[in-house]
Amino acid sequence: MRPYCIVLFLLLCGWNSIAQDSTWISKKAMLQDIDLLIAKIEYSHVNAYHYRTKEECQEFVAQLKQELPDYCSPFDFWRKLETIFVFMNDAHTRTYPRAYYKAYIERKGLFVPFTIQKKEEQYTIAKNLSASAAIDSCSTLKAINGIAMPDIFAQLLLHSSQELDFLDENYITTSFPYLIWKVYGWESPYTIDFYDRQDKEHTIVVEGISAKVKNEANGTKQHREVATLEFVQDTIAVMTILDFAQKSRRYYRRFYRKSFRAMDKHKSTTLILDFRGHNGGDSRYGDDLGKYFANKPFRSSAEIQWKVTPEFKMQFAALYIPGVLRWAKFLYGINPHTKAIWHTKDNAIAVVPSPMIKPYKKILRCNRKTYLLIDNDTFSAGSMFAAMVKDYGLGTLVGQPTGSVSSFYADPIMWYQLPNSGTTFQVSTSLNIRPNGKLDHQSILPDEIVPDGKDSLEYLLQKIGGMTP
Repeated sequence: MRPYCIVLFLLLCGWNSIAQDSTWISKKAMLQDIDLLIAKIEYSHVNAYHYRTKEECQEFVAQLKQELPDYCSPFDFWRKLETIFVFMNDAHTRTYPRAYYKAYIERKGLFVPFTIQKKEEQYTIAKNLSASAAIDSCSTLKAINGIAMPDIFAQLLLHSSQELDFLDENYITTSFPYLIWKVYGWESPYTIDFYDRQDKEHTIVVEGISAKVKNEANGTKQHREVATLEFVQDTIAVMTILDFAQKSRRYYRRFYRKSFRAMDKHKSTTLILDFRGHNGGDSRYGDDLGKYFANKPFRSSAEIQWKVTPEFKMQFAALYIPGVLRWAKFLYGINPHTKAIWHTKDNAIAVVPSPMIKPYKKILRCNRKTYLLIDNDTFSAGSMFAAMVKDYGLGTLVGQPTGSVSSFYADPIMWYQLPNSGTTFQVSTSLNIRPNGKLDHQSILPDEIVPDGKDSLEYLLQKIGGMTP
């Protein structure tokens, strides 16, 4: 009897230490955080239940609550919260594991050493970054750490918030090492079950790769200039823009001005705008660019709808209205957005039709054949720019579909922190409707799709005149 008493005593002491440990969250605290998260989204979002009905979301959350353990680590609870955002399906209303990821990198954490390809229910190696030559692009993955690949893929889908199914699948295959860490928390080494090209089954243990190797394999380049201009044999100008966020509006305007003057000097006849991997930002920066090559009035959205709350007004003013002018509410009527927002009752929707934007006069305007390169990572304001070019026929879109639906919720300027877990999250406060006025759920499609495995810029240059970058 005495050994059992000792075991019971140790278990109780251990459980009590977990309960008292501030790094563990009780079920009661988790339930409170979940309820507050839903309340904040409903309060600040233009239409939180656009993609999923309220009943569907309530059923999903109820099931999640039912499956909660008595205690949970902050990161594990964060993973559970993320599935709520993914289920609601607004890519701008989300939470990020930045603190956990930073801590993992700082302690030299490693990642699964390959990306994958998926065809039906077959999972093959796309890039093998491990030191093992036993597994290659002809290998078919069966399981990792004892979990079957179909089950892994299904779990990763619960943590991929790309709004469209094909975008989710593309994101998982290209970001596989990161997502395995984010969803499972597995660390090196990894047990891999796979079939070789002769369909023979093997099991190997592989070491992981560093974050640097992972990022390089995924095409992530550190310290790239946000906007660049290059010339191909003078006649073709290639303008690459990574986003509309890292720099001030003045920076982008200065870059546009200098770039188009340089194009005139080189007598360029073709302009290629490279927006592959464009990560979004302020759509007004895209409007500024459009003035240089558009041959007709245009706009990047038909209208913008804002969810107006007292907190939103304060945040909007802090972001967009200079401090010395915030007291002068009589000046707010000059801008259509501030006018609509401050004339809308609290907790209502302000609707702001977007005015047409006139391009620069002919002497200042680029009069060249224009192409826009896009891909599945052309996101948010980058996708809005693509919609503008397509809807007004301002150029030819080349590449793959963009990474945002054509009309989408954005401007996640409302940030919240949950009191018990410390989880922070952002909520979209606007709905941007594409320039042609259609509120659909499709991404922006290219006029010409580049075949898989081909670089879009190389493909386009070859098509234009047998050139290479």
